[in-house]
Amino acid sequence: MAIDTIEHTLRAMGNAARGLAAIGAALRLRQDAKEGAKEDARAVDPEVARRLRDVVAAVIPGGLGELEPEQVSALLASVTHALEEARDLLDHPERPPVWQVRDPAMLQAQGQASRSVVRRLAALSTERPSLAAALTGRFLDVGTGVGGIALEAAAHWPSLRVVGLDIWEPALALARANVAASPFHGRIELRLQDVTRFDDSAGYSLTWLPAPFLSRDAARTALDRLTAALEPRGYLVVGLYAPPADPAAAALAALRLARSGGHLWECAAMETELRARAFTAVETFAGQPVTLVMGQRP
Repeated sequence: MAIDTIEHTLRAMGNAARGLAAIGAALRLRQDAKEGAKEDARAVDPEVARRLRDVVAAVIPGGLGELEPEQVSALLASVTHALEEARDLLDHPERPPVWQVRDPAMLQAQGQASRSVVRRLAALSTERPSLAAALTGRFLDVGTGVGGIALEAAAHWPSLRVVGLDIWEPALALARANVAASPFHGRIELRLQDVTRFDDSAGYSLTWLPAPFLSRDAARTALDRLTAALEPRGYLVVGLYAPPADPAAAALAALRLARSGGHLWECAAMETELRARAFTAVETFAGQPVTLVMGQRP
C-alpha cells in the first residue's frame, strides 16, 4: 500500500481519537459544573470552549442533550477507559493478557449495562414456561462484577436466590457495597472464587457465564463446572460478543479480548459446546453488545 494511502487512513483515525477525547472533555466539564466544583473549576479559554462545542455537535448530531449526572459519569468512564486502553496498547504491547479494570466509575458503568441481560431473560421466559420456572430457584452469576446482574435478577424475581462469583477484588468490593445498600442483600451471596474451581453441590436452576472474559480452555472448564452445578431441567445461559460486521471493528474486538485474557467465540461454536454436554433446546438470541446462547440440562 502506498505511503500516502496509509497516511490518509492514519489521519482519519487520529481525528476519530481526537473526537472521542473532545467528547470526553465536554463530559468532564459538564460533570464539574453539575458537581459545583468551585475550587477545582477548570478555566477553559472561551475560544477553545466554543470549538469544543462545535466538535461535539459535528460528531454527535444534536449534541449531548440533557443527561442525568449518573449518565454523564457512565459516558465519561467509557471514554476514559477507551483512551486509557488505547494508550496501554501503544505503550505496552508486550503486557501479558489480563483483565485489569480498576476505575470504580467504569466498573459501575459496566455493571449497569449488564442489567439488560436480566431484562432479556425476563422477555424470553414469557414464552418458555420451563425457563420461567428456573428463574424462581437458585441462580449462579459467574463474573458478577459489581453485582449488576445479581441485583437486577433479585429485583425481577422475588423468590430467586443468587450466588455471585468473581476473582476481581476491586469489582467485588463495589458489589458488596451495592448489595448491602439494596433491599435484596438477604438473597444475594457474593464469593471471591474462580469458576474453574467451583464445586458447589447445591443444585442451581440457572447459571450464567460471560464467556468472552475467559480463555477458550478456561471457558470449557467453566462449562463443565456449571453443567455439574445445574439441577435437572436447569438452564445454562452464555453471554457472547457477536463479532461486528465491520472487519476492522471485528479485528479490534478480537484484539481487546485477547489482551484481556478472553476469547471471541462464534455462536455456532458455543452451541456445539452445549450440545456436547447433552444440553437440549439450545438456542441463540442475537443482540448488541451481548448475544445469548442458552440450553437446558436434561
